[in-house]
Amino acid sequence: MSEQDYLQRIIPTPATPKAPLAPGLWPGATASSAKEVARLLRENHVKFHCFFNDEGFHNHLAHHLLAAYALGCSESLLKPAYDLHAEYQRPKKESSELITDQNWTKYLGRHGYYPGYLEFFESQILQNGMADCLEKYVFSTEANQPGVEMFGRFFSGLVHPMIHFGHGAEFELPGLAAEGLAMTALTKNMCGGLFKPSFFTQETPADPQLHALSVAARILKDPELGYGKGADPNSNARFQDAIKRSGERLSTYFRQWSPEGSFEAKHEELVWLVSALYGFSGWRKDEEFKANFFTLHLVTSSLFISSIHTLLPPKSQALLLRGFLATALTYWVGHGRRDFTIQDFFAEDVHALVTPPHTDPKPAEDALDATHLHQNPWFAILQSALNHPDEHLLKIQRSFAHYAALYGTKEKGCLAQTELLEAADIDGTLFLRLASLTGKAKAWVREGEPSHDAQWNRRY
Repeated sequence: MSEQDYLQRIIPTPATPKAPLAPGLWPGATASSAKEVARLLRENHVKFHCFFNDEGFHNHLAHHLLAAYALGCSESLLKPAYDLHAEYQRPKKESSELITDQNWTKYLGRHGYYPGYLEFFESQILQNGMADCLEKYVFSTEANQPGVEMFGRFFSGLVHPMIHFGHGAEFELPGLAAEGLAMTALTKNMCGGLFKPSFFTQETPADPQLHALSVAARILKDPELGYGKGADPNSNARFQDAIKRSGERLSTYFRQWSPEGSFEAKHEELVWLVSALYGFSGWRKDEEFKANFFTLHLVTSSLFISSIHTLLPPKSQALLLRGFLATALTYWVGHGRRDFTIQDFFAEDVHALVTPPHTDPKPAEDALDATHLHQNPWFAILQSALNHPDEHLLKIQRSFAHYAALYGTKEKGCLAQTELLEAADIDGTLFLRLASLTGKAKAWVREGEPSHDAQWNRRY
């Protein structure tokens, strides 16, 4: 098989997402743009490392390309997006050691072995399939022996291993799934205090009726997990500090939540949870919205839960959901466990939400609603995000748009049964509200606002 044929096998044109709650392709994707995105993904696969520096900062090139493609961008946008990231990537050099099934645990966490791990996981996926490899190398007992701990690595690094593998699962791209497993293997396990051996056995019976937002509500009421207590606010590693200071205490709350029951219902719980942690934590009446860089990754990673869940057997499906909940709530506590003012948040007029600046056309006399010429605010929000140089904005707006499609018609009171104070005021406009606030915080670049003055909040 030629190199070109091999690359086309491991990175074909992206498939339409098939998992039950995964986002579909937006109108605009074409055969031409599918071929171009595949070509650029192959180039990234061959040329670049999964980290672009020694600190382990992640290569987001594939994420940007696939999010833009899935939202229906023009083919002409893809190469500029590639070039934006390619200029600062680190080249993928040859590995000094062949990674095999006998020695794959020997070089974990060592960045120089990325090419070897990538080649190993590619071969395993081609031989055994994406699902079997995910189970064997991340969720199995063997993959979580002391010092191996692949499950913890999967949720570490600001959830990037899960995000990267998730792109491979969503779009049926074996090469990206292999990149995600290689990234997992090279990521330091930051979750050791969360995912102890007892986590994998769930010794404490959980309450199948307890909503994920109720777990957050109980954590909000615990004075020992508040600002300055749950984690050191001056730490440069607040997630790890939350585990070190409060891991045992947090685990008592995580064990109360059950992943059993309808996956659709549990998925929805987690979507409301991460949207609340990102959105309500960053919002205060009459203040600028704080679009937090860390909690935004909880939203963007949640988009791949369904695509990954579909690949796993039932026991590992439960571990995935429990691991995600624990990771999300620990990041929230690590970043100050800011409280929520939900009633005030929803008191803002949804019809007065900020959308990108625009000039209205002059409608014909028989236009149906001349007072509202921009009927769907999502079109303008996503169009603006597609042209923004920060791929994180595009990814979170894609997430919110999908959640609005799934849950946007939910009425006030849909979460009244939870223990979260003022939860009865939450409705399906949450996702549009957060997309509007996030777009404004990051600047409407397509419409002329400079992006350099609009940075993600990293300090609360």
